[in-house]
Amino acid sequence: MPNVPDKIIVHHTAIARQGEQIAQINAAHEERGFPQSRLGFFVGYHFLIDGAGNITRTREDDEEGAHTVGQNTSSLGVGLEGDFNLELPTKEQAAALGGLLGALCEQYSLGVSDIFPHRAYSPKDCYGTLLSNDWARLVFLESYGRRLRDKMLQICKENNLKPF
Repeated sequence: MPNVPDKIIVHHTAIARQGEQIAQINAAHEERGFPQSRLGFFVGYHFLIDGAGNITRTREDDEEGAHTVGQNTSSLGVGLEGDFNLELPTKEQAAALGGLLGALCEQYSLGVSDIFPHRAYSPKDCYGTLLSNDWARLVFLESYGRRLRDKMLQICKENNLKPF
């Protein structure tokens, strides 16, 4: 069944950051029987963000996810490497997440109210107890605010206007 995203669900891998995790996550998800994506990954999320802020696309947007029971044909899953019950996301991860959420929200006409932690749909603590339910939304809003400011400054520069 094709995925028609109307929300974004953010996860943590629940594995403390100790270097790159994509191979470990891929193997664990394959072992759990997750379907292989057209990109060759078994990772259930559509995107995985490592501690350095690198984003790996692991599923095409229109592919069914394997990240949140009952939501895999109506959402995009974004996983962040780390166990946010024990550690906070890196600044690089937060910046990458903010940019990705902005791009996905723009592409799919989604807003801040369409961004959720995994625990909103499952009796889990995912994306970690150290983060509030609104953390990903706040990251999105901060990134969106920077993009608007930069756009406004560019318009002022192009039109020889003084920014306030």
